[in-house]
Amino acid sequence: MNLRRITHSDTEWHERFFAFVETAFRSAGTFRPWAARGGWRPGYEIFVLERDGQILSTAGRQTMRLIVDGQEHAGYQLGAVASSKDHRNRGLSRRLLTWLLSEDDAATRPIILFGNRSVLDFYPRFGFTRIMQTQFTTPIEIEPGAARAPTLDLDNASDRARLAELCGRARAPGTVFSACDYYPALLWLLTHKPRTVFWLDELDAAVVASVEDGRLILHDVIATRPFDLRPILPRVTPSRVRMLEFGFGPEAWWPSAEASPDDDIDSPFFVRGLPSLPVGSFRFPDLAQT
Repeated sequence: MNLRRITHSDTEWHERFFAFVETAFRSAGTFRPWAARGGWRPGYEIFVLERDGQILSTAGRQTMRLIVDGQEHAGYQLGAVASSKDHRNRGLSRRLLTWLLSEDDAATRPIILFGNRSVLDFYPRFGFTRIMQTQFTTPIEIEPGAARAPTLDLDNASDRARLAELCGRARAPGTVFSACDYYPALLWLLTHKPRTVFWLDELDAAVVASVEDGRLILHDVIATRPFDLRPILPRVTPSRVRMLEFGFGPEAWWPSAEASPDDDIDSPFFVRGLPSLPVGSFRFPDLAQT
């Protein structure tokens, strides 16, 4: 059994990884369309245990620019941690994580990950602490405007390039615990959970939004500076809504938003290596989560 690292340039191993994900994860989408759209970039790598070219266990690592209490930290986000059905309960994930966490500067960088209810006791063995997020909402009456904002087409390469360029310049949507420049994660989620990306050319910004059960959900605001959201809301909703929900910490955008505990048992949030835990209520950007 061999330890191997797969980077964006190790294309001969990509197909093996894609096939592994499709059999090892019941709920995860395939990585193929994301990679075909240019999502696998430098900064994302897969640590694997393999035997004779067959992948038995994986753990993915993405570089992240994390924001904690307004300060930026170079860190990582882990994901795609799994073993094949025939090799579970043999300590393979433990072996991979031990290797990954001892690599390079991993011991000194903050690391985050989102798990599931079956790993609540697993990740603390590696120094991770579970922290609770917050849900932010505000009651509001919004009617669709006469003119909608133009939208992005993910199948269009120039639109993707424009979104990636904006993500690289944008500030973090939140300040308590957030991230910036997370285009690969955003592209993966937009590929598998389609939401509309609205261009706001006059503001050098984009808004990712959807409407569910009378709620306008702002999944993300990608912008270089805060601005008043109220005038643009009618341009990004197709129907009347009475509630605004945020997929990020809106302290810079809507300070009066109501905060309530988020029941995240199906996707618990773990952190490791932070200089200190964030102070105050926060929501890590939904579209930065892998």
